[in-house]
Amino acid sequence: EMAVRIFWRLPPLATRGYQSGGSFSLAAQHSRGIQNSSVFSAVLRMGRNRRLRGGNAKSGKAKKMVIASALGGSTLAFGYLALDNAKIGPLYKFERKLDNDELPLDYNIEKMEKFFDKRKMEIFGRTCEILSELVPYLCKLLIWEYLIRGKIKDHEGLQQKYAISLREKLTELGPCFIKLGQAVSIRPDILPSSFLFELQKLCDAVPSYPTKDAIAVIEEELGVKVNELFHDLDENTKPIAAASLGQVYKLRLKEGGDKEGEEGNGPWVGLKVQRPDMHHYVLRDIYIMRHIAKMFQWIKTTISNQRPYDVALLDTFAGATLKELDYINEAANQTRCKKELEPRLKNQIYVPKVFDQFTTRKVLVTEWIEGQQLAKSSPEVIRKLIPVGVECFLIQLLETGFFHADPHPGNLLVNQAGQLALIDFGLMADVPIQDTKTMTMTIVHLMQGDVPGLVDDAVQLGFLPQDVDRSTLTPVLQKIFDDAQLAVTQQIKDEAKFQFRAVQGRRKQFWAVSFD
Repeated sequence: EMAVRIFWRLPPLATRGYQSGGSFSLAAQHSRGIQNSSVFSAVLRMGRNRRLRGGNAKSGKAKKMVIASALGGSTLAFGYLALDNAKIGPLYKFERKLDNDELPLDYNIEKMEKFFDKRKMEIFGRTCEILSELVPYLCKLLIWEYLIRGKIKDHEGLQQKYAISLREKLTELGPCFIKLGQAVSIRPDILPSSFLFELQKLCDAVPSYPTKDAIAVIEEELGVKVNELFHDLDENTKPIAAASLGQVYKLRLKEGGDKEGEEGNGPWVGLKVQRPDMHHYVLRDIYIMRHIAKMFQWIKTTISNQRPYDVALLDTFAGATLKELDYINEAANQTRCKKELEPRLKNQIYVPKVFDQFTTRKVLVTEWIEGQQLAKSSPEVIRKLIPVGVECFLIQLLETGFFHADPHPGNLLVNQAGQLALIDFGLMADVPIQDTKTMTMTIVHLMQGDVPGLVDDAVQLGFLPQDVDRSTLTPVLQKIFDDAQLAVTQQIKDEAKFQFRAVQGRRKQFWAVSFD
């Protein structure tokens, strides 16, 4: 679960970082509109006249002056556009065409680096912004509070203060950093509980962006006005929830839905709309983070014998994030899970249907699920549905080989029929059939405390290299298992079935191994 979920999901485009960081590319991308301005025209006329007067000898200097003046005019024109509070519709439409021509829709490292290598000033500005947010915070936290004062190690109030500050900074920095915060929010072996509690808020407590911008994206993607498809969607409509890459509205379809409702209306649906220009900004941050990962990897492999993994880990995270930006892919995942899981679990779970006719790469329309989170349900409901959830995810992991890799509390609901409802299928993991068999054997070896067998399983799953020194590794792992008393004792083996207290004991022992 730790390996799968580290690839997971993240927030808003409407942050200070993304607004200021994109100004260089926006100015360049709107040169077509700028050419019509009087400033730009005057500069071109001045350049032509000077070139005619000065002859060929001065043509080089005239060209430089024209270029410099044009750049100045571009900046002035962009400032005018910004001050005029230009709507995101036309800007979004223009940028989308540019990005589709040059930026890859999937995670293609070569094309991504080729695109951003040409935009050094944009990358420099964004890098400075990231460093100005994180470096002072980390220096104060690690050097002053942890190494010098040492008070933060045991002071929960101080930990909470810095945890809140970290969450706010990650939110300001945008989607990639929010996703990183979400990834470590499930790692008690890395951060104390106060930090985990705050970072888990990044899953569903992210600031929304204006609905008028969402409407512009919907109309651009679907090619029709929103009032032709949905009831009561206007600039004053508030989203039900906002996540890292988009936000969700609860709406009713107009006539044309698959099933008719009262008064000729269609069904209630969840409308998920991606934040504008996510593709460009997510890839830009990944480009910067990849260079940072390269630097850390070089330092670690130079001064130690560690195997390099930082860049590969970042690439896996990036590939998963790019897949989440494709709502067509998410719709296909959701439809596949509905077909595969509901019959196997005899309708104990429910996956909402997808309205493919209203779904694009940036817009997703699915059936609305009315219900509350499983984690917030009554103890009776939780006890009833936990076995269903366990069976559901074991079937995905060990039978279908298609695994929901984002099962946080917000994605597990209880509908009005009392079924366990799964939502948000943007992040899925494919598990090869051979790996499902190996993982089954791993569970058996884990229960038996068979450490040599676990080492063999880790090699087959690719967690360890084929040439790993088993004679050195096995005794160390055996000591960890013995100290944690993880191996199943003969007394428990003789019991007819596990009692709740025994399960709690196993849980504490697994927790101890996790820290080791």
